[in-house]
Amino acid sequence: MNIKNCPKCRKIFSPMVGQVICSDCIKEEEEEFEKVKGYLRENRGAGINIVSDETGVSIKKILKYLREGRLEITDEMVDFLKCEKCGISIKSGQYCRNCLEKVSKDLSSVLIKNDENNKETAKMHIRRK
Repeated sequence: MNIKNCPKCRKIFSPMVGQVICSDCIKEEEEEFEKVKGYLRENRGAGINIVSDETGVSIKKILKYLREGRLEITDEMVDFLKCEKCGISIKSGQYCRNCLEKVSKDLSSVLIKNDENNKETAKMHIRRK
């Protein structure tokens, strides 16, 4: 059984696959996201500083939601968020469409190559019952 401390609250927890913080902190983060989402539903196009002030959710977390693709920048704020690879303006996420496609192609070719190499070196034996 895998046990670790939550990096946010320091509580001991047993993580599920892909889980980096405890369930309580996940719930808290989801509640904060819902606050932001609800505020933006009522106040479409509000600036990040106002959203943070009105919801109590930090600017850092709101930026995280943008980078995760859970929120999107309006057309008027075109220069607010940049692609981490080429620097072009984007509405959400970490990469523009072109860079995302290139990274995806590069990753696919590496996976295919590794799969082919593993087929050539795979060794077999008869399984005993």
